[in-house]
Amino acid sequence: MKELLTILAIIFIGSLSTNCESFISQSTDSVYMDYDHAKLGYKLYKPTKKHFLNYDLEEISGLSYYKDGLLAAVEDEGGDLFILDAATGEIKREIDFGNSGDYEGVEIIDNHAYILESDGDIYDFEITDDDKVDAVKTETILERKNDAEGLGFIKGNLAIALKGDEDTDDNKTDGKAIYAYNISKKELVENELFDIEEDDLNDFVSKRKYFNKVNDFDPSAIAVHPITGDVYVLSADRVLVVLTPGFELKEVIRLSSVTYNQAEGLCFSPNGTMYISSEGDGGKGKLMTINYAN
Repeated sequence: MKELLTILAIIFIGSLSTNCESFISQSTDSVYMDYDHAKLGYKLYKPTKKHFLNYDLEEISGLSYYKDGLLAAVEDEGGDLFILDAATGEIKREIDFGNSGDYEGVEIIDNHAYILESDGDIYDFEITDDDKVDAVKTETILERKNDAEGLGFIKGNLAIALKGDEDTDDNKTDGKAIYAYNISKKELVENELFDIEEDDLNDFVSKRKYFNKVNDFDPSAIAVHPITGDVYVLSADRVLVVLTPGFELKEVIRLSSVTYNQAEGLCFSPNGTMYISSEGDGGKGKLMTINYAN
Protein backbone atom coordinates (compact mmCIF):
# COMPACT_ATOMS: atom_id res chain seq x y z
CA MET A 1 0.00 0.00 0.00
CA LYS A 2 2.84 2.34 0.94
CA GLU A 3 4.54 1.68 -2.39
CA LEU A 4 1.27 2.35 -4.23
CA LEU A 5 0.85 5.69 -2.45
CA THR A 6 4.42 6.65 -3.36
CA ILE A 7 3.80 5.84 -7.02
CA LEU A 8 0.56 7.83 -7.03
CA ALA A 9 2.34 10.78 -5.40
CA ILE A 10 5.05 10.72 -8.06
CA ILE A 11 2.44 10.65 -10.83
CA PHE A 12 0.57 13.55 -9.23
CA ILE A 13 3.72 15.68 -8.86
CA GLY A 14 4.69 14.86 -12.43
CA SER A 15 1.30 16.03 -13.67
CA LEU A 16 1.70 19.30 -11.77
CA SER A 17 5.14 19.78 -13.30
CA THR A 18 3.78 19.19 -16.81
CA ASN A 19 0.94 21.64 -16.31
CA CYS A 20 3.35 24.21 -14.87
CA GLU A 21 5.66 23.93 -17.90
CA SER A 22 2.68 24.28 -20.21
CA PHE A 23 1.44 27.34 -18.35
CA ILE A 24 4.89 28.97 -18.37
CA SER A 25 5.18 28.31 -22.11
CA GLN A 26 1.79 29.88 -22.78
CA SER A 27 2.52 32.89 -20.58
CA THR A 28 5.93 33.37 -22.20
CA ASP A 29 4.41 33.21 -25.69
CA SER A 30 1.84 35.81 -24.66
CA VAL A 31 4.63 38.23 -23.71
CA TYR A 32 5.97 38.15 -27.27
CA MET A 33 2.49 38.50 -28.78
CA ASP A 34 1.47 41.40 -26.56
CA TYR A 35 1.46 44.15 -29.19
CA ASP A 36 -0.69 45.24 -32.13
CA HIS A 37 0.92 43.11 -34.85
CA ALA A 38 -1.91 43.91 -37.28
CA LYS A 39 -1.03 47.62 -37.05
CA LEU A 40 2.62 46.94 -37.90
CA GLY A 41 2.09 44.06 -40.31
CA TYR A 42 4.68 41.82 -38.63
CA LYS A 43 4.39 38.69 -36.48
CA LEU A 44 7.83 38.85 -34.90
CA TYR A 45 6.95 35.96 -32.61
CA LYS A 46 6.58 33.78 -35.71
CA PRO A 47 9.38 34.47 -38.25
CA THR A 48 8.72 33.34 -41.81
CA LYS A 49 12.18 31.82 -42.21
CA LYS A 50 15.26 31.13 -40.10
CA HIS A 51 18.71 30.54 -41.56
CA PHE A 52 21.93 29.61 -39.80
CA LEU A 53 24.84 31.56 -41.25
CA ASN A 54 28.40 30.64 -42.14
CA TYR A 55 30.76 30.49 -39.15
CA ASP A 56 32.53 33.58 -40.57
CA LEU A 57 29.42 35.44 -39.42
CA GLU A 58 29.22 34.00 -35.92
CA GLU A 59 29.54 37.56 -34.55
CA ILE A 60 27.37 39.29 -37.15
CA SER A 61 26.78 42.81 -35.89
CA GLY A 62 25.33 44.87 -38.73
CA LEU A 63 22.89 44.31 -41.58
CA SER A 64 21.67 46.35 -44.56
CA TYR A 65 19.67 45.71 -47.69
CA TYR A 66 21.95 45.93 -50.73
CA LYS A 67 20.02 45.22 -53.96
CA ASP A 68 18.25 42.51 -55.99
CA GLY A 69 17.65 40.09 -53.10
CA LEU A 70 21.08 40.65 -51.54
CA LEU A 71 21.98 41.80 -48.04
CA ALA A 72 25.20 43.34 -46.74
CA ALA A 73 26.61 42.36 -43.35
CA VAL A 74 29.59 43.04 -41.11
CA GLU A 75 30.83 41.17 -38.07
CA ASP A 76 32.48 42.48 -34.94
CA GLU A 77 36.16 41.86 -35.53
CA GLY A 78 37.07 41.52 -39.22
CA GLY A 79 37.36 44.32 -41.76
CA ASP A 80 35.20 42.53 -44.32
CA LEU A 81 31.86 43.32 -45.92
CA PHE A 82 29.82 40.20 -46.64
CA ILE A 83 27.22 40.09 -49.40
CA LEU A 84 24.50 37.54 -48.57
CA ASP A 85 21.68 35.91 -50.46
CA ALA A 86 18.62 37.19 -48.59
CA ALA A 87 16.66 34.02 -49.40
CA THR A 88 19.23 31.57 -48.02
CA GLY A 89 21.78 33.51 -45.93
CA GLU A 90 24.56 32.12 -48.15
CA ILE A 91 27.68 34.28 -48.56
CA LYS A 92 27.93 35.40 -52.19
CA ARG A 93 30.88 37.81 -51.91
CA GLU A 94 33.41 39.01 -49.36
CA ILE A 95 34.99 42.45 -49.69
CA ASP A 96 38.09 43.30 -47.66
CA PHE A 97 37.84 46.98 -46.69
CA GLY A 98 40.19 47.35 -43.71
CA ASN A 99 42.05 46.00 -40.73
CA SER A 100 40.47 44.17 -37.83
CA GLY A 101 38.42 46.38 -35.52
CA ASP A 102 35.07 46.58 -33.73
CA TYR A 103 32.58 47.07 -36.55
CA GLU A 104 28.95 47.37 -35.51
CA GLY A 105 26.80 48.75 -38.33
CA VAL A 106 26.51 48.94 -42.10
CA GLU A 107 24.35 50.93 -44.52
CA ILE A 108 24.37 50.72 -48.32
CA ILE A 109 23.31 53.85 -50.21
CA ASP A 110 23.45 53.95 -54.02
CA ASN A 111 26.09 51.21 -54.21
CA HIS A 112 28.20 52.96 -51.61
CA ALA A 113 28.99 51.21 -48.33
CA TYR A 114 29.16 53.00 -44.99
CA ILE A 115 30.45 51.02 -42.02
CA LEU A 116 30.32 52.09 -38.38
CA GLU A 117 32.97 51.31 -35.78
CA SER A 118 32.04 51.29 -32.09
CA ASP A 119 34.08 54.44 -31.41
CA GLY A 120 31.95 56.36 -33.95
CA ASP A 121 34.38 56.28 -36.88
CA ILE A 122 32.81 55.87 -40.33
CA TYR A 123 34.41 53.88 -43.17
CA ASP A 124 33.07 54.36 -46.69
CA PHE A 125 33.80 52.99 -50.14
CA GLU A 126 32.09 52.31 -53.44
CA ILE A 127 31.14 48.69 -54.07
CA THR A 128 32.78 47.55 -57.31
CA ASP A 129 33.85 44.16 -58.68
CA ASP A 130 37.02 44.35 -56.57
CA ASP A 131 37.30 42.05 -53.57
CA LYS A 132 39.71 44.41 -51.78
CA VAL A 133 39.16 48.15 -51.45
CA ASP A 134 40.71 51.10 -49.65
CA ALA A 135 37.96 52.50 -47.45
CA VAL A 136 38.07 56.14 -46.42
CA LYS A 137 37.98 56.54 -42.65
CA THR A 138 36.28 59.58 -41.08
CA GLU A 139 36.53 60.26 -37.35
CA THR A 140 33.56 61.79 -35.54
CA ILE A 141 33.22 63.48 -32.16
CA LEU A 142 31.91 60.21 -30.74
CA GLU A 143 34.17 58.12 -28.51
CA ARG A 144 34.47 54.50 -27.49
CA LYS A 145 32.44 55.23 -24.32
CA ASN A 146 29.46 56.03 -26.56
CA ASP A 147 29.54 52.49 -27.99
CA ALA A 148 28.02 53.32 -31.38
CA GLU A 149 26.19 50.20 -32.61
CA GLY A 150 23.39 51.00 -35.04
CA LEU A 151 23.65 52.59 -38.48
CA GLY A 152 20.69 53.60 -40.64
CA PHE A 153 19.62 56.25 -43.15
CA ILE A 154 17.08 58.91 -42.16
CA LYS A 155 16.09 62.03 -44.10
CA GLY A 156 19.28 62.21 -46.14
CA ASN A 157 21.67 61.56 -43.26
CA LEU A 158 23.19 58.49 -41.71
CA ALA A 159 21.64 57.76 -38.31
CA ILE A 160 23.92 56.46 -35.56
CA ALA A 161 22.35 54.74 -32.54
CA LEU A 162 24.36 54.70 -29.32
CA LYS A 163 24.33 51.72 -27.01
CA GLY A 164 26.57 53.29 -24.38
CA ASP A 165 26.95 56.84 -23.05
CA GLU A 166 24.41 58.95 -24.92
CA ASP A 167 26.20 62.27 -24.32
CA THR A 168 28.99 63.97 -26.24
CA ASP A 169 31.27 66.73 -24.95
CA ASP A 170 28.97 69.34 -26.52
CA ASN A 171 25.54 67.75 -26.06
CA LYS A 172 23.64 66.16 -23.17
CA THR A 173 20.54 64.01 -23.66
CA ASP A 174 17.94 62.40 -21.41
CA GLY A 175 17.75 58.98 -23.07
CA LYS A 176 19.51 56.69 -25.50
CA ALA A 177 20.49 58.98 -28.35
CA ILE A 178 20.40 58.67 -32.12
CA TYR A 179 22.65 61.17 -33.91
CA ALA A 180 22.68 62.26 -37.54
CA TYR A 181 25.87 62.11 -39.63
CA ASN A 182 25.92 64.53 -42.56
CA ILE A 183 27.27 62.51 -45.49
CA SER A 184 28.29 65.43 -47.70
CA LYS A 185 30.03 67.34 -44.87
CA LYS A 186 31.38 64.11 -43.30
CA GLU A 187 30.59 65.27 -39.80
CA LEU A 188 28.22 64.48 -36.94
CA VAL A 189 25.37 66.91 -36.31
CA GLU A 190 25.97 68.27 -32.81
CA ASN A 191 22.46 67.79 -31.37
CA GLU A 192 20.80 64.40 -31.29
CA LEU A 193 18.24 63.54 -33.96
CA PHE A 194 16.04 62.05 -31.22
CA ASP A 195 16.41 60.00 -28.07
CA ILE A 196 14.49 57.17 -26.42
CA GLU A 197 13.89 57.15 -22.67
CA GLU A 198 13.17 53.93 -20.79
CA ASP A 199 10.55 55.73 -18.69
CA ASP A 200 8.61 56.57 -21.87
CA LEU A 201 8.81 52.94 -23.00
CA ASN A 202 7.54 51.74 -19.64
CA ASP A 203 4.69 54.24 -19.70
CA PHE A 204 3.76 52.96 -23.16
CA VAL A 205 3.50 49.30 -22.06
CA SER A 206 2.40 49.80 -18.45
CA LYS A 207 -1.26 48.80 -18.99
CA ARG A 208 -0.55 45.62 -20.92
CA LYS A 209 -1.37 42.24 -19.48
CA TYR A 210 1.86 40.38 -20.27
CA PHE A 211 4.61 42.67 -21.54
CA ASN A 212 4.31 45.64 -19.20
CA LYS A 213 7.90 46.36 -18.16
CA VAL A 214 11.06 47.22 -20.12
CA ASN A 215 14.06 46.36 -17.98
CA ASP A 216 16.79 47.61 -20.32
CA PHE A 217 17.01 49.33 -23.67
CA ASP A 218 20.42 49.50 -25.36
CA PRO A 219 20.12 50.19 -29.11
CA SER A 220 22.01 47.85 -31.42
CA ALA A 221 20.43 48.59 -34.83
CA ILE A 222 18.24 51.14 -36.58
CA ALA A 223 16.34 51.05 -39.88
CA VAL A 224 13.56 52.96 -41.64
CA HIS A 225 10.56 51.13 -43.06
CA PRO A 226 10.55 51.64 -46.85
CA ILE A 227 6.75 51.96 -47.10
CA THR A 228 5.52 53.63 -43.91
CA GLY A 229 8.62 55.65 -43.07
CA ASP A 230 8.43 54.38 -39.48
CA VAL A 231 11.74 54.17 -37.61
CA TYR A 232 12.61 50.80 -36.05
CA VAL A 233 15.20 50.72 -33.26
CA LEU A 234 16.37 47.31 -32.09
CA SER A 235 17.91 46.62 -28.69
CA ALA A 236 20.23 43.71 -27.96
CA ASP A 237 18.12 43.39 -24.80
CA ARG A 238 15.47 41.92 -27.14
CA VAL A 239 13.23 44.96 -27.33
CA LEU A 240 12.09 46.47 -30.62
CA VAL A 241 10.83 50.06 -30.59
CA VAL A 242 8.87 51.54 -33.50
CA LEU A 243 8.51 55.30 -33.94
CA THR A 244 6.56 57.35 -36.45
CA PRO A 245 8.46 59.35 -39.10
CA GLY A 246 8.15 62.26 -36.63
CA PHE A 247 9.84 60.13 -33.90
CA GLU A 248 6.73 59.58 -31.77
CA LEU A 249 6.36 56.20 -30.05
CA LYS A 250 4.19 53.84 -32.07
CA GLU A 251 4.92 50.35 -30.70
CA VAL A 252 7.15 48.52 -28.22
CA ILE A 253 7.73 44.78 -28.64
CA ARG A 254 9.41 42.10 -26.53
CA LEU A 255 11.37 39.59 -28.64
CA SER A 256 11.90 35.94 -27.78
CA SER A 257 15.24 35.10 -26.17
CA VAL A 258 15.24 31.80 -28.04
CA THR A 259 14.55 33.21 -31.50
CA TYR A 260 16.47 36.48 -31.15
CA ASN A 261 19.14 35.54 -28.64
CA GLN A 262 21.51 38.44 -29.43
CA ALA A 263 19.84 40.53 -32.12
CA GLU A 264 22.18 43.21 -33.48
CA GLY A 265 21.25 43.63 -37.16
CA LEU A 266 18.07 44.96 -38.75
CA CYS A 267 17.02 45.99 -42.26
CA PHE A 268 14.13 45.96 -44.75
CA SER A 269 13.78 45.03 -48.40
CA PRO A 270 11.89 47.51 -50.64
CA ASN A 271 8.66 45.46 -50.27
CA GLY A 272 8.80 45.66 -46.47
CA THR A 273 10.26 42.24 -45.68
CA MET A 274 12.14 42.53 -42.40
CA TYR A 275 15.48 40.87 -41.69
CA ILE A 276 16.96 40.52 -38.20
CA SER A 277 20.34 38.95 -37.51
CA SER A 278 21.55 37.52 -34.21
CA GLU A 279 25.07 36.68 -33.11
CA GLY A 280 25.83 33.00 -32.62
CA ASP A 281 27.25 33.17 -29.07
CA GLY A 282 29.62 30.26 -29.68
CA GLY A 283 27.61 28.80 -32.56
CA LYS A 284 26.40 29.95 -35.94
CA GLY A 285 24.82 33.36 -36.35
CA LYS A 286 21.17 33.49 -37.42
CA LEU A 287 19.17 35.41 -39.99
CA MET A 288 15.44 35.79 -39.43
CA THR A 289 13.03 36.74 -42.21
CA ILE A 290 9.68 38.27 -41.25
CA ASN A 291 7.22 38.88 -44.08
CA TYR A 292 5.22 42.11 -44.22
CA ALA A 293 1.43 41.98 -44.39
CA ASN A 294 0.26 45.48 -45.32
